[in-house]
Amino acid sequence: MRSKIFYTAGSIVALLVVLTIFFSIRPEGLLRRGEAAVTQAEVEAAGAAVSFTGKKAGADIPRVTGVEDFMARYPFEQFTVEPVNAVPTDVYELARWRSSTAVVGHRTRNYSQATTSALWAMTGYNEYYIIEFPDGTHALALFDRGLAADLSKGKAVTLPISARAGVNTYAKPYLQDICAKYGADLENVVYAFDDGWYKEHSGQILLIRLGVTAGIIVAGAVLWAFGDGLLKRKKR
Repeated sequence: MRSKIFYTAGSIVALLVVLTIFFSIRPEGLLRRGEAAVTQAEVEAAGAAVSFTGKKAGADIPRVTGVEDFMARYPFEQFTVEPVNAVPTDVYELARWRSSTAVVGHRTRNYSQATTSALWAMTGYNEYYIIEFPDGTHALALFDRGLAADLSKGKAVTLPISARAGVNTYAKPYLQDICAKYGADLENVVYAFDDGWYKEHSGQILLIRLGVTAGIIVAGAVLWAFGDGLLKRKKR
């Protein structure tokens, strides 16, 4: 009985570890490594009808340095931010390039528009952050968590080209308290994802994650078998 309990508990822990590894792999940097930075001249030549949101920001893309400047921007205006800090909110919205429904077998599955579950968020959600502008003011922001990790390590970060977008209606109740704490607006978010790119490359991202995770599992199994063999030899 005790061995079954240990086996079950071990299986659950192993599954959680595998899921954590799978969703923590960020192949976006590898896939976008050769992407050229977009210049302000390109933005102006393309006009307001073309969005460069989520693209690598060139050195001459306007830098927003405070919330007043941010709120003065029209939704179609392109800019970037060099945040001083990013505070995770533990609130996640369904990625805007994803459908809220999926057909699984003969049933249709509906995904929540927003969640506070970090584990559930791994399945295709983006976390809201409270960013600090250079002037000390704050705003909500949506950008890749790899950049947030860099900020937490004290690295200088320039966000991809961004736009002023609306906050997910379903996420607002979860964000009220932290927005009040930092004086951040609850209606507008600095949005820095390239929805079109993510939608187009979602299959590649999945395959890379599967490949890396499978490699880690196989390597772990080989090491475990090797270690187990050594222990058995010593017992003999």
